[in-house]
Amino acid sequence: MSHRPACRGRLTSAVATTLALLLPLLAAAQASAQGGTPDRHRIGLYVSDLYSLDLMRDTFGASFWVWAVGPDSALALQTMEFANADQVTVSLESTVPRGAVSWSQRKVTGTFRQAWDLRNFPFDRHSLEILLEEGVQEEGSFAYEADLANSGYGLQAPVEGWRVAGMRVEVVTATYATSFGDPAASSPESRFSRMRAVLQLERVDYTGFLKLTAALYAGVLVCAIGCLMHVTATTFSARISLLVASLFSLVFSMRAASLTLGSEHGATLIDKLHMVGLTYVVVVTAVTVLVRSRLEGATEGMPALIRLDRWSCLGAAGLFVLANVWLMLQAAHRG
Repeated sequence: MSHRPACRGRLTSAVATTLALLLPLLAAAQASAQGGTPDRHRIGLYVSDLYSLDLMRDTFGASFWVWAVGPDSALALQTMEFANADQVTVSLESTVPRGAVSWSQRKVTGTFRQAWDLRNFPFDRHSLEILLEEGVQEEGSFAYEADLANSGYGLQAPVEGWRVAGMRVEVVTATYATSFGDPAASSPESRFSRMRAVLQLERVDYTGFLKLTAALYAGVLVCAIGCLMHVTATTFSARISLLVASLFSLVFSMRAASLTLGSEHGATLIDKLHMVGLTYVVVVTAVTVLVRSRLEGATEGMPALIRLDRWSCLGAAGLFVLANVWLMLQAAHRG
């Protein structure tokens, strides 16, 4: 009878020790079931080629290496979706164990959608995005981490007319206002891990700008040359002919620029320059007609009308130049 209290004490101690060991495991299992710590994979991307920048179709082509490091890196790449791709081709896939984790990589070549903004052409700068998104498991159970140290770019050939100013990668959350019909979903929305790779692109070739504005400045120059002729009964017809030629030149030039750059961007810098040019021609035409009408039957005031004609044309030309400089500086600042 004297040993029963001791046995009971040892039994109580064993039960307490077992519970102390099991409670953390049970808590961890419950947290995992409720969406605890997700499987994390370090994702990186290295761009090796950039090509086919199609401003009309709003696309660009790129080749890059993408890799994953984590508990199931092969699965991370298999379930990876390229959210803004029209088409992709995958090659050179590999998976190598690295201790407690695995390292998987693949080469991807594809065409990606890009909303080109040409309002500030030719001083435009663009952010080309490649979006990598987990396509099966939500971020509560499967999450990305950006491999900042190893991600980057090294183009095999330069992009003609452009300069890559830099690249950044970041992990964000892609949220959808649906559970995609999952009967076990606890929320009407879904959240997936997404990595954004953004290449900063700057235009360095201004040949296209010169081609699109050559007719504009030629038309304005012809208009200015016409202003060198004082308005008289004999020169009025010739001057009007030059103004009409200038007007048609600007209209056709503006039409060609709209077809080249598209009209979905709103008023571009090229459009604004043409509008200023058209305003200049219209002002000179109005002054020419005004002076000619005052000259009808006038015997006095000829010098005053000549000065009005000269200074109006010079003033309009000066305002045209200033407006051009201001618009270009504004576009270069906005990019």
